[in-house]
Amino acid sequence: MSNRIKQEGSVFARFYSDERETGAEVIEKTLSVCADIGLTEHVNDSDPLTPDNASISEKGYITVHSDSKAIRLRFRLDDWDGLTDAILSVSVDATRLVEIDPESAEKYTGPARVFVELIRQLAVELNPYYVSTSNRAIMNGEIAPTSKAVLPFETPITLERLPWLGIYSEPLIERFGGRQRVLDTPAWMVEELENGSILIVTTRIPWEDYGHKHPADRYLLDRMDRADAVSPPSDVTLSDPFASFDPGAIGTDICVHRDDIAPEFANEDLQLIPVRVDEHRNLRHLDTNAFVRNVVTNTTGDKAAIVKRMLSDVSATSDDDLYVSALLRDVIPPAFVRLDDPDNENVVTKVMRLETDVNKIKLLVSLGRVAQQDDFTTEDLNSMEGALDTLNELDDNENIDQYIEAKLL
Repeated sequence: MSNRIKQEGSVFARFYSDERETGAEVIEKTLSVCADIGLTEHVNDSDPLTPDNASISEKGYITVHSDSKAIRLRFRLDDWDGLTDAILSVSVDATRLVEIDPESAEKYTGPARVFVELIRQLAVELNPYYVSTSNRAIMNGEIAPTSKAVLPFETPITLERLPWLGIYSEPLIERFGGRQRVLDTPAWMVEELENGSILIVTTRIPWEDYGHKHPADRYLLDRMDRADAVSPPSDVTLSDPFASFDPGAIGTDICVHRDDIAPEFANEDLQLIPVRVDEHRNLRHLDTNAFVRNVVTNTTGDKAAIVKRMLSDVSATSDDDLYVSALLRDVIPPAFVRLDDPDNENVVTKVMRLETDVNKIKLLVSLGRVAQQDDFTTEDLNSMEGALDTLNELDDNENIDQYIEAKLL
């Protein structure tokens, strides 16, 4: 549901090494990988290329093919200047590189599959210090940062932004905070390679929504916590999902005791409460009619003042166990909390039923950001609830956590 950008120009993958290999060694290893994955030297060849017989120009160029898609290789044959000088460049036309196919949303098919697989296997074989990707036609400083933001110009390597596809060796992994932290990067694809390097593909469509920092940038380069990188605290705007409800409407709120108010709510402090809106714009427990909190319709002022409005007009009959909502976020839509029938479920109830260590409020915020997209429909909401139903049917909590972190956060 992101804004599609026009794929044009050429995608370049550049391999940087801190150890010098001869041009002949790099060529031999590269062409062997090309042959192994079935690339041909000429577009109409039926058999993979033969490394010993491949024709490389005097300047180190050769074009190989996957079906009708040309992949251009350029080798650094001499005058290597060290870590900031690429030993190998692999490029491919960006047009129709990634197939827009809903059925393949979780993996690459077609030309992109071949290109990424080639980069992956070359990284294992050549063991580079860093692999970066760029596309000057898109990386113009507006749609996406300029190429300078992702390329190394000095040592130690300093990056302003992460590339669309990047491969990071052990020294960079340690600089980013260690292997487990890097493997937890909020990105479309994160994979540990056979040589220990880590492949990160930030977005499925190259450089989509790259006009601002990607969560992976904030996580690895700015050293933010993962949750804050995905949903920066500065972006939080408070709003009550029950504010639009008419008296008599019912729903489910997630509340915490007022003594447990914190910048971040722990799962164990969350209480799922079925509620209805009374004639005074209060939320009352659907089963006991006990006062729960005030509905907040005025969201002016600072955040502390907005939170206090949940308990600004406490019913005289209420006890001392007062609660505030953990859902006072503008990204939580009314559809997430609304119930048409007390026995029905909604997104909130299904998230709360999950057996997971993932922070449930952050998961709801992430799902809410999806629901904010202009083209989000009732059918999309039903699909979202169906996915939560599927997760609730699984018994493997570890895999549930991994799926949520990889696909939903």
